[in-house]
Amino acid sequence: MIEGVKMVEEALRDSLGVIRIVATPDLVQHHGKGVLKLADIRSAEILWISRNLMDAVSENKTPQPVMAVMKKKKYDEDVVWNHTSRLIVIAHHLQDPGNLGTILRTAEAVGASGVIVTANTVDPYNAKTIRASMGSILRVPLVQIGDIAVFIQACKRRGYQTVAAVLRGEKPHFAIDLTKPTVLILGQESSGLPQNIMADVDLQVHIPMSEAVDSLNVATAAAVLLYEAMRQRLYK
Repeated sequence: MIEGVKMVEEALRDSLGVIRIVATPDLVQHHGKGVLKLADIRSAEILWISRNLMDAVSENKTPQPVMAVMKKKKYDEDVVWNHTSRLIVIAHHLQDPGNLGTILRTAEAVGASGVIVTANTVDPYNAKTIRASMGSILRVPLVQIGDIAVFIQACKRRGYQTVAAVLRGEKPHFAIDLTKPTVLILGQESSGLPQNIMADVDLQVHIPMSEAVDSLNVATAAAVLLYEAMRQRLYK
């Protein structure tokens, strides 16, 4: 389920699998004419409901007058392995939907291949994840996997270097070559990555910071690392 005029209009414009639109009569007053026009072009069914009912079913405190039911896009590993950027993000056991949504948005911003979500990570289709992604979840290849160790080994066989972001990594993030095909692995907000995964990766990196700060939010850390990869690739 996606919410908001902008996101629904984007999904309709790009034929991203809208099954049904749910709207209130005041949609037109909220710049919704584009949604209605595209819904007609795509032959998308519109279910009209009252404003009170929209307030009851929406996840937002101040709901917009439209939402849509979408088909979930299914991607397999080959989509990210064969992407031209060859920069993959793994989100392992993340629990905060806002963090995962922000990582999806940042991954799209830097042109990453996609985001891999491991088992026991927050549902990427959680309403808060979708909202934090600002629409990126509609476009970024998202692959849910069961066994991270198997996936890491498969990446290595395909020529990817595997890089874990940890508090006490061997090198700062800017001291490694991120122009190579890279898998960036991010761990749970509170506990980070387990030892068995860190033992299996090629490189462990840290982000330098002042002594007064223990760590960065995982979504912020992802942004720092992904933009370093983008910087290196733009100016190599």
